[in-house]
Amino acid sequence: MAYGDNNRSCMLRLPQNRFCIENRAADMCMNPYLSLALTTAAAIDGIQNKIDPGKPLNVNLYTLTPEEIKASKIKSLPRNLLEAIEKLQHDEFAKEVFGESMLSQFFAYKMDEWDRYHQAVTDWEVTEYLRLY
Repeated sequence: MAYGDNNRSCMLRLPQNRFCIENRAADMCMNPYLSLALTTAAAIDGIQNKIDPGKPLNVNLYTLTPEEIKASKIKSLPRNLLEAIEKLQHDEFAKEVFGESMLSQFFAYKMDEWDRYHQAVTDWEVTEYLRLY
């Protein structure tokens, strides 16, 4: 996770031709209302507490070596839904924003989704594995 001035390889981009913040990691897999609520709350928290985001990264992140990524303190987003759920469960800021009750229900729903996903057999799996046996 990183931000940059007009840098399309960063998660957060600050375009130079308009006043906005572009979240390049957002996609159709997320709940836009929860994402916008948490992003807005984080922005307000950062402004109120004068949190320094550091200098923008204005290099192509796709070309960085693992050592350069580590030196830049760039963290990765969760690789799957389960990792995202686990990270969110331990995030004190999210608990403060949404409340324990709401997050508890959200976690239960998402864990059920994760379980159902892993129980599903796809056409690819049938084609790939049944031909072997």
